[in-house]
Amino acid sequence: MSAVIILLAVVTAIITCLKIGLSLGLSIAIVTIGLGFFTGSIYGAILESIVSEDMWILTLSALSIAILAELYRITNAVDDLGHGLSASFRDPRTGLAVVPAVVGLMPVAGGALLSAPLVESLGVPMGLSREALAYINVWFRHTLLYSYPFSQLIVVLSQLAGISVFTIVINTLPVAILMTLLGLPVLLKAKPRPLGGSKSLNREYVESLIPISIAVILLIPLTPLLGNWAIPIGTSVAILLLVKLKQAFKLLPRAILSKRVGDIVLAVVAVVILREVISMSGMSIELQNTIQEIGNTKIALAALSTLISIATGSTMTGLFISLPILSSTGVVSVSSILLVYTYSFLGYVASPTHLCLLYTVEYFRADLVKTYRYLLPSILIVLFIGTLYYSTI
Repeated sequence: MSAVIILLAVVTAIITCLKIGLSLGLSIAIVTIGLGFFTGSIYGAILESIVSEDMWILTLSALSIAILAELYRITNAVDDLGHGLSASFRDPRTGLAVVPAVVGLMPVAGGALLSAPLVESLGVPMGLSREALAYINVWFRHTLLYSYPFSQLIVVLSQLAGISVFTIVINTLPVAILMTLLGLPVLLKAKPRPLGGSKSLNREYVESLIPISIAVILLIPLTPLLGNWAIPIGTSVAILLLVKLKQAFKLLPRAILSKRVGDIVLAVVAVVILREVISMSGMSIELQNTIQEIGNTKIALAALSTLISIATGSTMTGLFISLPILSSTGVVSVSSILLVYTYSFLGYVASPTHLCLLYTVEYFRADLVKTYRYLLPSILIVLFIGTLYYSTI
């Protein structure tokens, strides 16, 4: 049980650091270093991270996306987006749900930061709190993604479990609909009101929309050619476009040197090293032994996958550890596989090391614990109903 205790301690320590006023990046870095020294794997984890291509892709993606989001803020382009989006949707609350959901379908690491300026531009005039906006941006980003047939997650799940993508999508769709419905009460609290000025799609709106659209659209042709390197490259093009369109050359250094940008990059580096620390410490083997000791029940295995996803901020990690154990029991069904997947996915959504969540909280300057007051009830309801649902199929 020591591995379970350690993972629980990691999550608790990160939240405690945040409560005493430390930034997200610093909190995760301190916990990572502490766990690394405790397990004796800190130096190996740092070295492994430095030579990892994934580390550099994530770091450069985080840097470029954070700079783009900061430029939208300091050039006031986010206000122009608000006016334009308000004109595009009959009810701006529809935009609050649609924008992060659609952007969420693009394979962008921490891509919630791309939709954050759009959510801010729509939500602030409607009187929503920073924590409510953070919840909307994170929650609706993952409603469609949960059963999106072209997501890397669904494809990997299909390969690991040996069931078709179609079967996964059909059976997970009711839960995806439930997730969408659970987000509606927060939207209904918003009070739509005119933003002022013209409601036409004016030049300022178009100029503000082009860069963020380019960042997403460029992924389509570039990803097959460059893989995940398409993310920082496409976003860098968007930065240059925004600087040019808004004549913001003098503001670019200010965005690059922003504390907000620096903390996001620190958080990403710390998360990558934390995953390596956990991987190199041998905790995966201990976790497998723990499950075998408690009887290999579906719920116990699903709960374990949740804990792994929470600690690592990765659904993949939870699945890679949990599904082989499930297969070893000899009692494998679509319902048991999807139950483990659902628990892993929701643990990832709630994780304080989940890049989308930490980017969003940092962008909105929201309180993470207060954001959880919105997020956790939705997650717990889905877990409860999802457990009942997957017990009947």
